[in-house]
Amino acid sequence: MAAKRGNIYYVKRHFPGIGKIFKSLQTRNADRARALEQMLLSLHGQGRLELVRAFAEGQVQIQSLAEAFESGRIHKLSHQLRRKDTTVGLAVSDGLRAKAPDVQDSTLKRYSEGLDHFVAFVGADASVRDSLRSETVQSFKAARLSQGASRETVNNDLGAVSILATHAIRKGWIVERPTIKRFPSKARISYLEADQIRLYMASLRKGFRPLFQLLLGTGMRLGEAENLTVNDLRFGPDGTRVLVRDAKTPTGVRPVFVPNWVAAALQDHIEASSLAGSDRLFCVPRRTTQKEHARACSIAGLKDYTIHDHRHTAAVHLARSGMPLHLLQQQLGHANISQTMRYATYHPAYSDVARYFERVEEGLGLGEPDQVQGAVPARPNSERNV
Repeated sequence: MAAKRGNIYYVKRHFPGIGKIFKSLQTRNADRARALEQMLLSLHGQGRLELVRAFAEGQVQIQSLAEAFESGRIHKLSHQLRRKDTTVGLAVSDGLRAKAPDVQDSTLKRYSEGLDHFVAFVGADASVRDSLRSETVQSFKAARLSQGASRETVNNDLGAVSILATHAIRKGWIVERPTIKRFPSKARISYLEADQIRLYMASLRKGFRPLFQLLLGTGMRLGEAENLTVNDLRFGPDGTRVLVRDAKTPTGVRPVFVPNWVAAALQDHIEASSLAGSDRLFCVPRRTTQKEHARACSIAGLKDYTIHDHRHTAAVHLARSGMPLHLLQQQLGHANISQTMRYATYHPAYSDVARYFERVEEGLGLGEPDQVQGAVPARPNSERNV
């Protein structure tokens, strides 16, 4: 039976040929924990030691292993793990070459500089599989700090490592993305007010508007929008949803609500472009999209406003509307609520704090001067002094 530590179940068992495994099953459900442990025993009994060992060594997460096992794709996962590894040096060159058409030269240079530091840390001849582990990335982060790099610089380096990890997954060099914990950002949130949004949208050429309406209306990332197909849209009487591919969720997708004004624009776009089924919603190269954004910003008189800032604009206005922050977290696809709390200052329930202090003042009778003058100080309401 799986062991339990806190609320999480762990597998704690000796596997012949591998050794003792004590590792989280990432579930709080006892039945699910038993099923996952039985799956590991079944894989071991079938002679698939490489899969059990991959789980033990952190090369594959238990959810991904279970998904492949339950969907009959265990052969594909096993093949990916056996694929010939490549060196970090070659992977970086290949990754930057693949990323070049999608980003500006300055951004590509920043990625390159960050990856140069990573290659220097792990060694150019180190394997991608060994280098892109959570513990290695965390050690790299600590090393950069010890070298005197600022937290902002380290965050840029980690962003470049994240780009490399994405490329490595696509190539099949690694199965799971390493955990990459950036430092909290203190950067100012850049967003547009209503009149600026109207001016910006009017500055866009007609063919580009549906994409930017989607970004502004939902808070989706540009990469998420670029990967959407017609099949990912769900139009219905209770509102429109779009299924966004998200590796951080257990199912690999997350539903994003699409407001009516954006849904109508998407329907018109699909009809006008004769799109259907697995057709991509937006086939414009990213560099072209970036140029159109820069053109619209220039016409509208907006400075230092990026495409990613559309995400901030959506989040700020949703927070202002009073959307509970846990729902905003789901909409934006934040891994933890701390990321969403950046927008708490725009939320009426969080910004209007004076009323709560007024209620306390009234409840304690501290608002009447004649009641507090000459009062004898009382000891705090506690059982004992600490």
